Amino acid sequence: MLSELTIENIAVIEKATIAFPNGFSCLTGETGAGKSIIIDAINCITGEKTSRDRIRAGENNARVTAVFCDLSEDIRHILRDNELDDSEEELILSRRITRDGRNSCRVNGYPVPLALLRQLGERLVNIHGQMDSKNLLNADLHFAYIDSFGQTDALLASYRQIYGTLCALRREMKKLSMDESEKLKKLDLLDYQIEELTSANLIPGEREQIEQQLRVLRNAKKIAEILARVFDLLLGSDEKDGAAEAVRQAAEQLSRAGEYFPEFSDASASLEEITYSLTEIGNLVSEKWHTTEYSEQKELELDERLNELNRLSRKYGETEDEMLAYLSQIEQKRDEIDSSQDRLIALNKEFDQVVDEAKNAARKLSRARKDAALRFSEAVQKELCFLNMPNVRFSVCDTLVPLNENGVDQMAFLFSANPGEPPKPLSRIASGGELSRVMLAIKNVLSTCDSVQTMIFDEIDTGVSGSAAEKIAMKLYQVSRGRQVICVTHLTQLAMFADTQFLIQKNSDGKTTKTTVKRLSDDERKKELARMGSGGEIGETQLENAAQLLHYAKEYKQKL
Repeated sequence: MLSELTIENIAVIEKATIAFPNGFSCLTGETGAGKSIIIDAINCITGEKTSRDRIRAGENNARVTAVFCDLSEDIRHILRDNELDDSEEELILSRRITRDGRNSCRVNGYPVPLALLRQLGERLVNIHGQMDSKNLLNADLHFAYIDSFGQTDALLASYRQIYGTLCALRREMKKLSMDESEKLKKLDLLDYQIEELTSANLIPGEREQIEQQLRVLRNAKKIAEILARVFDLLLGSDEKDGAAEAVRQAAEQLSRAGEYFPEFSDASASLEEITYSLTEIGNLVSEKWHTTEYSEQKELELDERLNELNRLSRKYGETEDEMLAYLSQIEQKRDEIDSSQDRLIALNKEFDQVVDEAKNAARKLSRARKDAALRFSEAVQKELCFLNMPNVRFSVCDTLVPLNENGVDQMAFLFSANPGEPPKPLSRIASGGELSRVMLAIKNVLSTCDSVQTMIFDEIDTGVSGSAAEKIAMKLYQVSRGRQVICVTHLTQLAMFADTQFLIQKNSDGKTTKTTVKRLSDDERKKELARMGSGGEIGETQLENAAQLLHYAKEYKQKL
């Protein structure tokens, strides 16, 4: 149950704290005073989308805090699942929104994601607003009311799992079921690509090797000149010795000096090693020198191969590795098409089996819905009779449709308010006042199926007046004996049955506008009821009438 709501910097509310008691509470006030802001704040704290435009002018952020008590086991289970303490008697939800669009959400002081507020909110508060009435006019959503009443969630989930498998099989079959001409076109393309890549005899890293070989070929003369000079420097020529010979002679002389200076022995050995190294290098240079020569034919061959590799690269992949990977893919695709007929036969067989499973699951779901629809329509009609619609006929039309994600049922609410009129779709004949009462009746019927302790009605009295409004008020009071009911209303008939009445007032000093929320005393309630009934003018007659209304409502409550 919602025990306290604190609103800070939402629209024209600077700060307001409302302590909601058990029972039936009404929020009243002039049009535009800010009653809808209270509902917006409750939507905000229960995880619904909230626009930063709702932040009070001149402020950078807004905050809503709600305190709930009498927590259900379902709520405590959610807290445990999210590693939050479930031992407290109260649950404190807080949400802060800023102008940059960021949200800060907390549960009992601990930061949580917005999704958790929404999950908790669905089990803490049931809000009826204008969107519910719009949904009531959409026959495509009526099956959801029946599923909620009949508690067919498990049957629906089981069916949808099978139906999901069915859809996946259908997609794969469609993918494989190409016509013969399309199949031949794909095979021709794949065969061409496979042949082109296979005949190319791709070798990873080949282009780098070719580019290196071309660089050598195109610079063969320069390279030969360099190597010739290096060879002369290392091993010498006919005219003079090279470095290897000079070092050899130095090693020989140093070895002779070693007879007098023993420490030169190691130095002489090192020079001999250097001589061997210089000789090896010289031989390597000689080999490269004599094998490095320009060949126009070789250059043409390498150029041709490089062009071929570059052409294939533009079509199949940047590197040889990528082209080979693509080749592997298209070979696999070619095999899949070749074997597609066998796969298609297997899929058709599996598809038929899953269709049978889906039909069986859908029939089971449909039977449960039909039973629930009958009980639902009887319960709603009983509620509507109480709500001053004694001649109403309310039923659920169930039409079988092809398998879809919701089963095989297309359910529509049929309605007739007058004798002699056949029931017709609710969207075609219900007035605003009738729709409000139908919605209230459905909400009351569905409330027996959930554990939500707080029900909020935002202007449930739309299009209703007189005795019909009084009946709605009586029904809301009856509901409030088992759970908390909060109602935003403009009607005296509803407000007079409330256990607690709050007045929403908007005040302005010419510069700023503020909305305040005040819990009314008995005398203040008389004045507010007098204002609501008279349109603003309050005299002794209006006050006396208001007192009589409160007395009448009190007597009704005592009889219950």
